[in-house]
Amino acid sequence: MSSSNEKQPPEWQEVQLKMATILENNSFEIWKERSIANRRVDILAKRAYKNKTYYIIFEFKHYENVTGGVEDKFLEQLRDYLKLFIERELRRKGFDHVSKNYVFIGYLVLSKDYGIYKNRRKNWRKNKLFPEDKDLESIWKRNLYLFSSTEKYIRPNLESIGLTFYSQSTIEDFTTKEI
Repeated sequence: MSSSNEKQPPEWQEVQLKMATILENNSFEIWKERSIANRRVDILAKRAYKNKTYYIIFEFKHYENVTGGVEDKFLEQLRDYLKLFIERELRRKGFDHVSKNYVFIGYLVLSKDYGIYKNRRKNWRKNKLFPEDKDLESIWKRNLYLFSSTEKYIRPNLESIGLTFYSQSTIEDFTTKEI
């Protein structure tokens, strides 16, 4: 089969693969299509940085027309994944360890139509969700960030909460001269 006949992967999958590569190149451990409590997340990423362990759950969506209602459904799905993951970590590591050392980030990436906003500010919708579970509510309030944007804003959003990304030098950085 020639390369011209090969089917191109969907745009959301290209964005997902590109993001996985960027994360790997910036010292993240990544798991694509990771299962959490019988649910599948697009990317789960982990990085230890400045005495903290950062976990990021990425969901990539590619729709022609993202309405406010559709975006709400995507965010509800992301919140559910985060809740399940945080509960798992609380069972494994305990509240004291998780509250002091872990940061959880939920990131909805809209790869085609961006809905109402191209870039949502962090934590625009972080209400009290778990009044029956004090530990989960505390982690949710203090150790969690939520984002929704196009791929263009991922890096600046993550850097805004203290996660830095490396800029790799290329040979062109040293050989080009200004005239």
